[in-house]
Amino acid sequence: MSAKPTYELINPQGRFPLILTCEHASYALPAAYQRLGVMESEIQRHIGWDIGARAVVAQLAQVLDAPAVCSGYSRLLIDCNRALSDHDLIVEQSDHTVIPRNLNLTDQERQRRIADFYDPYHEAVDTLVQSHAGQPLTLLSVHSFTPVLGKSERRFDLGVLFDAHDDLAHEVGQRLHHEGHRVRYNEPYSGYDGLIFSARTHGEKNGIVYLELEINQRLIETPAGAARMGTAVGHVCRALFATKSDNDKQ
Repeated sequence: MSAKPTYELINPQGRFPLILTCEHASYALPAAYQRLGVMESEIQRHIGWDIGARAVVAQLAQVLDAPAVCSGYSRLLIDCNRALSDHDLIVEQSDHTVIPRNLNLTDQERQRRIADFYDPYHEAVDTLVQSHAGQPLTLLSVHSFTPVLGKSERRFDLGVLFDAHDDLAHEVGQRLHHEGHRVRYNEPYSGYDGLIFSARTHGEKNGIVYLELEINQRLIETPAGAARMGTAVGHVCRALFATKSDNDKQ
């Protein structure tokens, strides 16, 4: 077990009716894992974390007064946005980079990572949601995507991912489009393929609405870019979710 917390709470007492999560917030790895045998420069690529996503979440938490929970370690250690049964929960290779210390993983090590890094994160999300019970909540999971993967160039700014709550997803997308962003639905990944695992799991478990937002890393790879995007998304969230909350109280 590492001395570094396995998750980070941001503004946990925030009063805005939006729970923010970020499953790929960090590229950090416990010292005992020796970078999983991977060069630091590789870990800091998109394979190790969602570049800029945590900074967007922090900005959103600030401009909205919303609570957030972020993962503390790299997705290469264990992916908190995957089901325990998924083949890519702990990857042996990602975007042509081999992860040596994930090869031939023993069941004991797998269970250790689940207990030490995966379960605490998901317990923290549920605890945060439950601490804000009594108001109409929405859970928004924030991720980012690499603009080029293999030979595929992703020529859009934002993806709204969903497998339910279609009307809300399209309203969010339309508002972001009106802010001047190129928006796609269920791209670059589809919620119908199980790729919004964390949002769906905690939304369904706690009986609240959920979505996932994917942001092009070109827009948020600098602190200034992440702040701009966080503020822009925050304006949309304030207009939409504050109104929804007020309506539900009437």
